[in-house]
Amino acid sequence: MFVFEFKRRICFGILLLTSFYTFEFCYAQSFPENAVQNQFGSGWTCMRGYYRSNNNCLKVNVPKNAKLNYNGHGWVCNSGYYRSKNQCLKVSVPKNAKLNYNGHGWVCNGGYYRSKNQCLKVSVPKNAKLNYNGHGWVCNRGYYRSKNQCLKVSVPKNAKLNYNGHGWVCNRGYYRSKNQCLKVSVPKNAKLNYNGHGWVCNREYYRSRNQCLKVSVPENASLNYTGNGWICNNNFKRVSEKCLAMSAGEIKKSKERQEALKRELERRRLQGVSGDHCETEYKTGSEICVEISSGELDCNESYLGAYYDDCDVSLTYEVSTDYRGGSNLDVEIECQVEIEYSSRKTYLGGSDSNVQDESHSLYAHDSDSNTMYFNFSFGPFDEVTSAKVGSVSCEVESVDLY
Repeated sequence: MFVFEFKRRICFGILLLTSFYTFEFCYAQSFPENAVQNQFGSGWTCMRGYYRSNNNCLKVNVPKNAKLNYNGHGWVCNSGYYRSKNQCLKVSVPKNAKLNYNGHGWVCNGGYYRSKNQCLKVSVPKNAKLNYNGHGWVCNRGYYRSKNQCLKVSVPKNAKLNYNGHGWVCNRGYYRSKNQCLKVSVPKNAKLNYNGHGWVCNREYYRSRNQCLKVSVPENASLNYTGNGWICNNNFKRVSEKCLAMSAGEIKKSKERQEALKRELERRRLQGVSGDHCETEYKTGSEICVEISSGELDCNESYLGAYYDDCDVSLTYEVSTDYRGGSNLDVEIECQVEIEYSSRKTYLGGSDSNVQDESHSLYAHDSDSNTMYFNFSFGPFDEVTSAKVGSVSCEVESVDLY
């Protein structure tokens, strides 16, 4: 296929401050037919109504009931129509429904839910109301769902309704034991933990069963980040309960590892957003990443202190994007925590997992953080004596551009 090529003359004028002479530098750029210079001046882009195919600009073939898309290099169906291969077909909207947000499909009206190709009325039971999107129902605050009805939440002494109002949590300073709240017994040199349902040792002390003992910091060491243990100072290594000086070779290798880590972090910074899991928004090519920043395991002992009633895991993550547009991204994050525990009843122990989702709205070069709280309850006959976090993970579940 013959392509007509034209040359555009690009000139820059320079005025010398020491004289009244102006020097002009010019060069020629080659563009295919139906193309213009791009906004950066370093190449070309097809005119509106044309799309790029190799080194050519071909005309966009817009079918009936369609129009050019936002950038003008493709097409989208008009509102009330949906794309089927290379044509636009009319959206068939059933009774009690309307066109959806983008106009290329339909959603049921508030108070109705979708069942195949029709909208049926939501049957709302007593002590309930329509949910946020209007296509289902939720119990009122103070009630919880039991099959197709809403029953009243029975809140025990020293407790209150939880955040969503469909259950209860113990007040700060109390912990859950079956269907009651018992007072947390805080030992000497300790304080209530973050959620107030257990206790942690003060800085410079570590937990030993039901007491807090002072951390014995050896020579050439210092308290660690949490303050409940110790680490060796630079150029020293841990050997048993002592910190011994590293050899010249060990110091060199340690510095090399630190420098390699710095280079890797700088590489990721220059590359853009990074994290434990990333997804690409297909329309803009933007990257959205999530990275776990911290976590904590806190297990609550039974009243007798012989085993654990439940364990709480807090997980903090950060989500970021290199999106550069003027709209916003709706990002869904899913995190999963698995714990492993040992029990007096079973030789091998057991495990349990929990999953939570959270939504975030991100704008250009934006970031956000969130802390999720996972609770793992054990039965009264499990007699769990120890627990640890087996694995944690956070993933970008979905990304939508609005």
